[in-house]
Amino acid sequence: MQSDLVIKENELIDPSDYPEDQRSLVNDFNARIRRLTGIITGIGKEYHTIWVINANTKKMYLYRSTGENTNRYAVELGFRFDNYDRFIEEYVDRCVVNSIESIQRDVKLDVVFSRIKDGELFTLDYMRLADDGNMSYHQMAFALAGQPGETENFILAFRDIDRSIRKHIADKRYLREQLDIVETLSRDYYNIFKINLQTGGVVILKLDGYVTKGMEGAGEKIYPYDVLYKQYVKDRVYSEDQEWMYDAISLETISKKLKDNPEYVSSYRVMDNGEVHYYQFTYIPINANISNSDILAGFKNVDDVVASAKERQNLEILASTDIMTGILNRGSGERKVIDAMANGKNGMLCILDVDKFKNTNDDYGHNVGDKVLRGIADVLKLTFRDDDIIFRLGGDEYAAYVMDLNDEEKARAVMDRVFKEISVMNVPELDGSDICVSAGAAFFKEGDKRSFEDLYKLADSGVYDSKMVKGSALSIRQDK
Repeated sequence: MQSDLVIKENELIDPSDYPEDQRSLVNDFNARIRRLTGIITGIGKEYHTIWVINANTKKMYLYRSTGENTNRYAVELGFRFDNYDRFIEEYVDRCVVNSIESIQRDVKLDVVFSRIKDGELFTLDYMRLADDGNMSYHQMAFALAGQPGETENFILAFRDIDRSIRKHIADKRYLREQLDIVETLSRDYYNIFKINLQTGGVVILKLDGYVTKGMEGAGEKIYPYDVLYKQYVKDRVYSEDQEWMYDAISLETISKKLKDNPEYVSSYRVMDNGEVHYYQFTYIPINANISNSDILAGFKNVDDVVASAKERQNLEILASTDIMTGILNRGSGERKVIDAMANGKNGMLCILDVDKFKNTNDDYGHNVGDKVLRGIADVLKLTFRDDDIIFRLGGDEYAAYVMDLNDEEKARAVMDRVFKEISVMNVPELDGSDICVSAGAAFFKEGDKRSFEDLYKLADSGVYDSKMVKGSALSIRQDK
């Protein structure tokens, strides 16, 4: 393997070094070199790595490499396999990470020449696996190394697609998506509001349904969010859902939900003339690319589709959610873990207990304690995957069933991430006081016959061991 980049440069021949009767041939050679160099120089303004390939022999050599954004592995691959067919097969197989079959088809020599034979530039965009293991948008370009009909050589060039171009394309696509979303909201939702998360100001865009006290019709008037938020919940939301709803549509909760998700959707119940009806709210940012963007809020009745599986699931989620933290409550969480175990889904059950939580409530107040509880729930949602089961056991205790995790080293790595995120939680009222948790864990492996209660007791015993350690700690308990 050749590790150093060798850059071959074409140089013009001095006619004076040759007999006079041969100088016309030398001048013709120089003219062809200038033509070839001109084409490559033009491409070289944008492409960082350029190969020249002979279409008959398929022999290739590296003409130019700036080093900037060059995939060193790909260059070394070209030195190792200087036959185009072999090189391009290896490159696509090892470096391209999307649309591999179509790209393999398009880079075949006969396909390439059919695209460039009349002097056209042929490009292919793809995702490339870089030397550092990261992925980026990339492009291959093919062109004749001379005039059509006059050359057997062609150029293969590589470049990273310019970030500003990528962003421009992404922005255009995003704006189109946002227009579609607004149009969809207008069709499906009775009431639509625009909300400024910084000021709490609300503008009514559409008001075809219930009119909250203190509000009028659609227009430019700005209302405080509290009018929509508190008055609507008090007057319309079913009594059993009000406490949850006050938290669910507070500006603080909405900001957290939209921080990591493109939209925030949930179901709730409304009391209307003595009858319970099912409703849905949706919050989406107007432009997710802009920090603190205004958001749209839509409210609609979903009685007509409540029989569908999706809506039933949404309503079941509402019933199974812990009101304080927004994660699963104990009953629903335990049922999901029991079901997973019954279906042979191995994993790690981890129980977490907040250290000295009573002191936090006593010293700073229950309001601050509630912030800590919600913050830890947010950390668990952020750290664990969608397939994992996280729930609040009650008080200051949480549990997580991490699917397909039976390795102690990996378990400690996962929990170290949890501990790190908890350590940097932002609760200003604590004045820098540390938040620590004690965790205990046990593994459920394929073929295990133990019950959930047995697994729980084993993990819970680890919590007591961790309490003996200063700071956040994990104790993994294995069967004797």
